[in-house]
Amino acid sequence: SKSSEEIKQQNSELSEKVHSLVSQNSAMKLDMEDLHKKLEMAELMIQQFSNQAGSLDANQQLQMALEEKLSLETQVAQLSESLHQLQAERDQYVEKLKEEGSIWQQRVQQLSEQVHTMAEEKEKHMAQIRELEANITEL
Repeated sequence: SKSSEEIKQQNSELSEKVHSLVSQNSAMKLDMEDLHKKLEMAELMIQQFSNQAGSLDANQQLQMALEEKLSLETQVAQLSESLHQLQAERDQYVEKLKEEGSIWQQRVQQLSEQVHTMAEEKEKHMAQIRELEANITEL
């Protein structure tokens, strides 16, 4: 009973961690989508500046847009890596939950078998008691 409570507690904690990781995963996906949109905007700006006459101001803006594009690409790469790590952690937690669920199921099966065995033994003992009582009455 004590170990089953501990397993329930562990399962609960791991479930909370999985839910937390799923939430983080969703947030990172949203961040990644935002960064992709910013990257697309930066690329559009680059195209616009490239098509304009080569004034010094436009060249500076083009350079800034290129730098922003590189920065955004770096952020996207970092977020992608973090997303992969979170997915790997989530998969590990899910696997651990499955393993613990299997262990829990085996323990429940064992306890069920023990209860069944004890019930059979109890019935045998009751039959012996009735037989002994009948013998006593007969004596």
